[in-house]
Amino acid sequence: MNQKEEMTKNLLEELDDYFMQLVYLKDLLSVQEDINHSTKKLQCSPNFTLIVECALSDSYMLVLMKLYDKSQKAKTIQNLIRKCKKNIVLFPSKNDTLAKLDEYETRILKDVFISHAIKTLMSRRDSYYAHNDKKYFGKNLVNDTSNFKMYHIEILVSFTEEVLDYLFSQLSTEKSRRNIKYNHDLNNLFRVCQVKCVNFFVFYRRSI
Repeated sequence: MNQKEEMTKNLLEELDDYFMQLVYLKDLLSVQEDINHSTKKLQCSPNFTLIVECALSDSYMLVLMKLYDKSQKAKTIQNLIRKCKKNIVLFPSKNDTLAKLDEYETRILKDVFISHAIKTLMSRRDSYYAHNDKKYFGKNLVNDTSNFKMYHIEILVSFTEEVLDYLFSQLSTEKSRRNIKYNHDLNNLFRVCQVKCVNFFVFYRRSI
């Protein structure tokens, strides 16, 4: 293996680490989607549902905060793009790839939804995820009206996937990469419970 092949291998391994983060994000969003589709079934446990949804929100917010942190030393999407530009020699279509990376950097800075999402994430991290800022402490946090919607999260996750998929496609001839693991587990759980309830009812009727 020559030096270029070794560098490509190392970059692909780093990309795989980013894909791990992406898969986790998509799994979290899949859980949220399952909850949204099971609203009626979850009405009997409103407090449990609220706690799970809050935990989900904290989880995908924190992952995105790390992926789009402004630190020059952190493993972020911005720094990954910069690293690929510095190692553009590893890509078969250097000019096309460089243009695409420039486009991604521009979208991070100027796209209305992406730039707003990143800015809000950083603000939230600094104001009440990292420490108890009095502005967002207790009831003040509950009353927070920051203009940050679920679709901002989905857009940022989609953009992250677009960047990683593009880089992977340029560096590897393989089609396989990490896929989400969550498989409608909540619905499956409800289905199993329903079957067991039916079986119990049948057994009970036969026994009387």
